[in-house]
Amino acid sequence: MSDYIWLNGEIIPFSEARIGVEDRGFQFADGVYEVVRLYQGKPFTLSEHLDRLTRSAEAIRLSVPLAKNALAAEIGKLVARSGHRDGMVYLQLTRGCSPRNHVIPPDAKPTLLFYARPLPPPPVPGEGEGVKLLAVADERWKRCWIKSIALLPNILAKSEAVAGGFDEAVFIDHGMATECSASNLFAVISGKLVTHPIGSKVLPGITRAVLLECAEELKIQVDERPLPEEEATRASELFITSTTREVSWVARWNERYIGQGRCGPITAALHRALQSRIAAS
Repeated sequence: MSDYIWLNGEIIPFSEARIGVEDRGFQFADGVYEVVRLYQGKPFTLSEHLDRLTRSAEAIRLSVPLAKNALAAEIGKLVARSGHRDGMVYLQLTRGCSPRNHVIPPDAKPTLLFYARPLPPPPVPGEGEGVKLLAVADERWKRCWIKSIALLPNILAKSEAVAGGFDEAVFIDHGMATECSASNLFAVISGKLVTHPIGSKVLPGITRAVLLECAEELKIQVDERPLPEEEATRASELFITSTTREVSWVARWNERYIGQGRCGPITAALHRALQSRIAAS
């Protein structure tokens, strides 16, 4: 099967894709991105992802070059051409090529691209080992609600975690657990679902939003508030969410085991509710 990419209006073989050296995404990380999950060849929550793309682009004074419906249609064409049924679509929008200058150019033509990749199904919560989290200082900027391609602090944190035998890094900002390097964080405390509000240090995750809707349907009380690290480590359940992970239960925070190292009932119930949403989409 050949790999294809949609690049500035054309679907071409991936090996033929070319982007200019002075593309501002390459030189300045001047761009935003999205990752959309594919199930049976259908993009899940595509509308929500494209809305977030628009918000992120507007936040850096960048316009999406296609209307939402037109962009969704083009993504559908690329997915059909790729032949991938279960996987993801990676989409990136940069300000495009322009002579290198820190000032935003007034006339640069944006670079828009997306491509599909296969993904194996994530493990069901409770099966296999849980995620091991390493707490690290949150040294990122204060606009984490923008899905920026400038991910170097996340990369360094995730790499530190993996090098130490962990699976994911959880950011600590002035004693508060905000989110992870590539996922949102949830805790179950006294039967309530606790998660940090979206904002300067927390990305408005699409799976996060779906899980909050599922919690409401299941009559699980939700408390969106800052989460002290000390409180998080004493939670009866912890789990992380993302487009590619879906729901992953947490077994360990640094060297401390969470919930006796077992997947909890609320985590499992929310995962089942998410699977029902996916099946119905």
